Amino acid sequence: MALLKLAVRNLLRNRRRTVITLVALVAGVGAMVAIKGFILGQRRQILENQMRGTLGALQVHKKGYVENVLGSPLTLDFADTPELRAKVAAVKGVKAVSPRIEFGAQVSTPDKKPAPEDGSDLPEADRGATSFLMMTAFDPALEQVVTPQRWEWVQWGRGQMLESGTAEQVLLNDDFAKGVEVPLWKAGTALPPLEQRLAILAPDRDSSLNGVNVVMVGTLASATPNDRRVGVMSLGAAQTLLRMEGRVTEYGLDLVEGAPLEATRDAVAAALGPDFEVHTWEQRIPFVKDIVETQDFVFGIVSSIFLFVVLLGVVNAMLMSVLERVREIGTMLAVGMRRRQIVSLFIGEGIVLGLIGGSIGALLGFAWVSYMNAHGISIPAPGAKVPSLLRPSVDLLFVGRAILQATAGAALASLWPAWRASRLRPVEALAHT
Repeated sequence: MALLKLAVRNLLRNRRRTVITLVALVAGVGAMVAIKGFILGQRRQILENQMRGTLGALQVHKKGYVENVLGSPLTLDFADTPELRAKVAAVKGVKAVSPRIEFGAQVSTPDKKPAPEDGSDLPEADRGATSFLMMTAFDPALEQVVTPQRWEWVQWGRGQMLESGTAEQVLLNDDFAKGVEVPLWKAGTALPPLEQRLAILAPDRDSSLNGVNVVMVGTLASATPNDRRVGVMSLGAAQTLLRMEGRVTEYGLDLVEGAPLEATRDAVAAALGPDFEVHTWEQRIPFVKDIVETQDFVFGIVSSIFLFVVLLGVVNAMLMSVLERVREIGTMLAVGMRRRQIVSLFIGEGIVLGLIGGSIGALLGFAWVSYMNAHGISIPAPGAKVPSLLRPSVDLLFVGRAILQATAGAALASLWPAWRASRLRPVEALAHT
């Protein structure tokens, strides 16, 4: 403690140099915390769009479904029974279950004008169009708990969400709907005649082409620059279209807050048995895991560069202190102070610099992150229609680690100047001018 008090007094002797070194430490550590908060905020935004917007935390499929998912295997379906839902919902950590059907389809728009009375062909510009898309069918009352982001995307699009799980209604991607000029039906108005409704065409489980007439009640704005050829429809209408009454291709699950993802996945898989497979959202979209790993790698490099540059300043400040105090060091050695005590003295000065500068920088960075988390940073993704409000976040554990790294780094940076000071010969040091 005596050496630590002496270290503090020595730092106060040259306040300008001490302040400059502290400013460098504050800026470096504060930037590290701010960058980490930005990365974690971006990571949470990706998670919200994928897990809370399309997939859910876990997905249950028939065994082999995911391996054949590119072929939209309707034959790998299963019976959606109250008993099966109850078995899944009874697993600890599961909050909600939503049955779905994923399938490829075609949407055919009505002709813009009636056919000519003379029997001639309708001009190409006035004919309806047929386009391919991927369709997701669900019951909105159950799905809203699992993927609530869909409802936000409707708010930034047009119209409303599906009225019920059996309504003959669809929602299409907003850009896709505008591109094929799909008319929007307003709830509460009279339904258009069948020939003026959309036709959804799709092969059923036996590969026979079927169709159902629907109205578009809303559109989904794009939250990410992904494929626009997507839409949603009611589960009941899709089961009629595909001749899959009472059957689905997957369950989407939402978990209670804090429930462990992998452990809950394993528990659901054990409850359902070998005929089913359960995947986390990370397994279904592995590119997100790659993004996270890349972000961590880049942050490691950037933070190392910041810390290295800051610690160079600490080394420079400590070397200048040694050069200015050669005679003082010689005096201390001459009166009996041991060389290890000289080393401890200069390392103590580095520790004080690192602790004070690291603490101030980390707390300022944490304050900035907290402020931005409360207000958000608007960073729209290219091609996206939904405003992306990024909310940086960082936990106190990382703040503590940043302070510890700054303190330990400053102590290590002081080793060489401290060693040089301890190697001085008392006679030569006292003769130094």
